[in-house]
Amino acid sequence: MAIPARAEPNFEIGGLIVDQTLSPIGHRFYEELTSGWEPARYDGSITVHERPDIFAGNIIWVEIDETIVFQERMGTRVTGIEEKAALARKQIETYLLFEQESLQGLEVY
Repeated sequence: MAIPARAEPNFEIGGLIVDQTLSPIGHRFYEELTSGWEPARYDGSITVHERPDIFAGNIIWVEIDETIVFQERMGTRVTGIEEKAALARKQIETYLLFEQESLQGLEVY
């Protein structure tokens, strides 16, 4: 008697904002970016990255499914992080809106 093969569950977790920052400044940026913010419905992933920069302290960038939608040099002080996080949020929302409109234009009837 053969045992029927069971399909492995096929699922993805989407709609996450992942923190891949390294420093207290990067973590603060991530907190400011995500605090009280609900991005438009999106099933992909949004990732906040950071790397040290010899000249400017750190570089922080935001990727949406491997596309960089925001990049900024951050100094070693927390001054201006709120404004930079607000700008990043606006750029993310604009990108997601553009993607959503692009996909709607591709619907096949």
